[in-house]
Amino acid sequence: MLKELTKNEWLSLLNIPEDRIPTVLVLRGTRNLKANYAKHSTFFTDVFEIGSPNDIFEDVLIGTYKNIDVGYASVYGDAIASEVTHLFGVLGTSLVIQTGCCGALTDSIQAGDIVCATSAYCGEGAAQYYLPDKQEILASPELVEGTSSSHTASVATHKGPIWTTSALLAEGKAEIQSWSHQGYIAVDMETATTFAVAEYFEMQRLSLLFVFDNPSQGEHILLSDVEKQNRREDGEQAVIDTTFAIIENYENGNR
Repeated sequence: MLKELTKNEWLSLLNIPEDRIPTVLVLRGTRNLKANYAKHSTFFTDVFEIGSPNDIFEDVLIGTYKNIDVGYASVYGDAIASEVTHLFGVLGTSLVIQTGCCGALTDSIQAGDIVCATSAYCGEGAAQYYLPDKQEILASPELVEGTSSSHTASVATHKGPIWTTSALLAEGKAEIQSWSHQGYIAVDMETATTFAVAEYFEMQRLSLLFVFDNPSQGEHILLSDVEKQNRREDGEQAVIDTTFAIIENYENGNR
């Protein structure tokens, strides 16, 4: 069965050269899978696209950034996030960074700000199959501590626990208020899953998300505002810049 597939079996099935196994995996949470895949592909050279005869994996690559092999995948929700993290966990990748957007749950956080999750609550469905006895998964503390606003120019960075859901359109006022009152500063759709699979495979883990909107203030993804869109673009660029700075530091620290 798929759970029992070994590193060598995955390498053979996906035709991945063993010397291209990356140290770091970057996930971009998005429903626009191919658009973000195309965008992130431009950050790398020597791109190796990962696929399979029956298309189990799409929008996944291994590329080179400053002589560092990095895995990248566009993912949406817990199912895809768990599968990609599982694959690279079996291969031996030692760090996964979840990126993408989130909704803020406190009034002090606005569109375009960055949220660095200290932990993620498993409000989705996949984490239980990897860590059945845990409801909340911690990020790697040293990576959280090493993430500061110095990487993000004028964009504000907020650190704290977040909630992960798998049902975006089921978020209502009651749910938003409940999560906020429990102390969660943001909500996303992948981080808890990514953290759970990463912990299962003993991978380091971090989540850096830019704020798309603030549901606690009555905002949602269907509303449009030019100023907020500009802030979102700045926030996403700050996440990208910070992510690659972390990759360089991590790689240098492991040499």
